[in-house]
Amino acid sequence: MHAEFMPNVSQPKAISLLPREHGAYAQLGVALAAGLALVAASPRAWAQALATALAFLASEPFLVLWGRRGEVAKRQGFRAAGRRLALCLALLLPALGLAWAGAAQQQIISVLPGLGFGLALLGLFLVRREHSLPGELLAAGAFSFAALPVAILGGATQNRAWVLALGLTALHGLGTTLVRGVLSSLKQGSARAPRGVAVFLGLALIGGVLAAPLPKILAWAPVPLAATALWVFAAPPFPRNLRTVGWILTLGSALGALVLLIGLHGFPA
Repeated sequence: MHAEFMPNVSQPKAISLLPREHGAYAQLGVALAAGLALVAASPRAWAQALATALAFLASEPFLVLWGRRGEVAKRQGFRAAGRRLALCLALLLPALGLAWAGAAQQQIISVLPGLGFGLALLGLFLVRREHSLPGELLAAGAFSFAALPVAILGGATQNRAWVLALGLTALHGLGTTLVRGVLSSLKQGSARAPRGVAVFLGLALIGGVLAAPLPKILAWAPVPLAATALWVFAAPPFPRNLRTVGWILTLGSALGALVLLIGLHGFPA
């Protein structure tokens, strides 16, 4: 029978095996780029960054196999998810070998804070609370602290690497809180948005830096993110433009990370 006379039978939609949380790409990407840029990155640092990216990409096929994306996704994508997960793990092990072989113990254990955030987030996954505010803040911490082993394995000092990771955690935590504020405002159908949240959190971060023995330029790190958030709050977007909001806040976060890097280059070892 010719194709034009065949009944129109819709094919099942292919199951995506890429992580669905779009904000995670930005947070992890900024953290890895900042970790690589803090010092002249070595092959060891690049290997750690690759291993982190592979672990992130492995999360979606793992969730499909676990059944957290629904029984339909598990049934239709079981084999593809298994192959994708096996591929990620096969590439992950040699990347970790290149990153960690011959590294000092102090360098290797720098992965533990990020793993701690990840395990805490897994606990919320078990009770289906990963999309709560604590869950999203834990995710922001896990992605931010991905910069720590990358920077340390690349040759950065402990002080600089920790300030970078903590600064990114503060920035991404601020961004997460602001995004939830925008979404909450839109769901309520109100043109008003919690503008005070951006001001309060931004000032809190600035005050914290000024009170600490850190380069004062770091106090400017949250300013781009707070400013872009105020811009969004001044003209709340239509729901169909939420992706644009995400990109605007990502730009603010990236600019904040750039300020962190500039400040840390003048930070004593």
